[in-house]
Amino acid sequence: MSDDLPDFGSWRPPEGGPPLWDQEEADGFVGQLVLVGVTYVGPDGQPTQPQVQYHGRIVRADKTGGIEIACEGTRAGKTMTLPPVLQAFYPARPGQYRLRSTGETVDDPDLTTTWTVTERAKS
Repeated sequence: MSDDLPDFGSWRPPEGGPPLWDQEEADGFVGQLVLVGVTYVGPDGQPTQPQVQYHGRIVRADKTGGIEIACEGTRAGKTMTLPPVLQAFYPARPGQYRLRSTGETVDDPDLTTTWTVTERAKS
């Protein structure tokens, strides 16, 4: 497992155009504690490494810059930026969440989101 933050720089919106964006809704995400899970798969759809998990506070959300998260816990001091897709964030149920990839326990997060990063075929 890589300790690097995921690279979403090559992210493209799904077919049919970019996802809907509501800046008022996005502004409501700022300050929220979010759990993030990222799965890396190869071109064949098979996982290439264990799922990577992070948690932190959303510090910025805008259509062009994406969703910026200030990581907490073992990755404190790092920043992760996710694509600007509000529909990928879901309210978290109250309780304790144990992150398998770090062993940390996070109490009562506000939101959860999961992403799959498909690695490019090697030429």
